[in-house]
Amino acid sequence: MYSFDDQVALVTGAATGLGFAIAARLAAEGAAVAVIDVDPEGLAAATSRLSSLGAKVHGVVADVSRPADVGAAIDSAESALGPISQLVNNAGICLFRGYTEYSDDDFDRQVSVNLKGTHNFMSRIVPGMVERGTGAVVNIASVAAATFTVPHALYAASKAAIIALTRDAAFELAGKGVRLNCVAPGLIAVPRSATKKPMLTPTDLGSTDTRPMGFGRPEDIAGAVAFLLSGEARFIVGQTLTVAGGTDLRSTMAFPGTPVQ
Repeated sequence: MYSFDDQVALVTGAATGLGFAIAARLAAEGAAVAVIDVDPEGLAAATSRLSSLGAKVHGVVADVSRPADVGAAIDSAESALGPISQLVNNAGICLFRGYTEYSDDDFDRQVSVNLKGTHNFMSRIVPGMVERGTGAVVNIASVAAATFTVPHALYAASKAAIIALTRDAAFELAGKGVRLNCVAPGLIAVPRSATKKPMLTPTDLGSTDTRPMGFGRPEDIAGAVAFLLSGEARFIVGQTLTVAGGTDLRSTMAFPGTPVQ
C-alpha cells in the first residue's frame, strides 16, 4: 500500500472500467479524487460508489476532446479539492475496423479523444505541478502501440503517439520535479472485451495445466498506476509499463491479411 494522503488525483474516463478501478485504488490510498467522464449517469453512479467507500470525491462531466470542457473541469476539481498533484489520462475510444474502412471522421474521433484528450489535461495541469516542484502523471496507452493485435490501426496509432508524447515530455520535465510514465494494458476484463477469447494459457508457458489464464482485471491496471504515481517509483521517468499477463510476448505466424484468432 502507498500513502497518498494530502494528494489530489484527477482521473479521466472514470465512470466505469479501468478509470473507475484506478480512482477507487487512489482513493483507498488516501487521495482526494476528481473523476471525469462524458457520461453523466455513469459518472453519478461512480461518484456515489466512491463516496460510499469513504472517498473524498468530486465528479465533473466533460468531453476530454473539448478544451473548454477540460479547462472548466480542472477549475471545478481544484476549487473543490485543491491543486492537482496526480493526473491519470485514461479516457479513450476504440473503433474496430480494417484500415481501409476508416473515414476521416473516424480518424478525428480517435485522435481527438485519445491523443488530444491526453494533451488537453497534461498541458493545463502540468504547469501547476512545475510551479510547485512536484507531481506525477500516468497516461494509459496499450500493447497495441507496439504489436498488432486486432484490426484497429487508428487506435493503435493514437496509443503509440501517447507513448511518444509521454516519453519526450517526461525528459523535459524530470528536472522540474514532475514525473510522467505510461501503462500499456493488454486484454482486460471490462464489458467491451468480455466476449473475446483469452490468448494465453498455462500450457503456453510450459505447464500441463490446460485452463486459460483469462483476462486481466481492472485492478491489475490500477495497481500499476498507483505504483507509478507513488514515491516508490521516484526514479522511473518516461517509461511504459506493460501489464498484459504475457500476451504481448506471443507473436502470430499467420500470413499478412489472415484474420488473427
